[in-house]
Amino acid sequence: MAGARPFKIWNQDISVKKGIVASSLQELVQKGKDKLGITSTDGLRVVIAEDGTEVDDEDYFVFLPHNSTLMILPKGQMWRPEGIGEVSGHDEPDFIGGGTEISERSKEMIAGLQKNITRIITLSNEDLQLIVDLAIGHLAHLLQDTENYAKTVQEACQRHLDERSQTTQALDLLQLYHNARQNSPFIGDDETKRQKLANT
Repeated sequence: MAGARPFKIWNQDISVKKGIVASSLQELVQKGKDKLGITSTDGLRVVIAEDGTEVDDEDYFVFLPHNSTLMILPKGQMWRPEGIGEVSGHDEPDFIGGGTEISERSKEMIAGLQKNITRIITLSNEDLQLIVDLAIGHLAHLLQDTENYAKTVQEACQRHLDERSQTTQALDLLQLYHNARQNSPFIGDDETKRQKLANT
């Protein structure tokens, strides 16, 4: 199958996401229809999930990058931003659980996890905590994935936070132990012991 590339496809309400490999737009539509349970190809449209750009010819299709996320829309269905909510003339803000709006930098940081989840280990404690506090639905929206996956990401962030906290506590205890040894009049060579005792 020359020129075959992997793609991710959503149905119109992003309740079903599948992975397929296709070498042409026609093949993608046929495979996508079958995987998403769409019964008819009449009026089907393929759009880029991120911005709704319609992919309607093979010339444009061949330039789509690997693992592009697409939506297959049945006749009469309109694209909605990420498949959630009504179409509007402005972007809806995202919020963490307490109602605090997420910054654009944080949105980009979370979107980056979609491409490389191992970036979690490079995030600051503040960024990890933000992801943990984010409402599951909003996190899934930003990751362009399911709520189950978003929950798994949150759990991974919480584990990483816990591990960092344990490491910090262990280092603090080690530092206290080191300081105690340095100041103890009973540890060191004879001359050092005498000097420490003389200063007590």
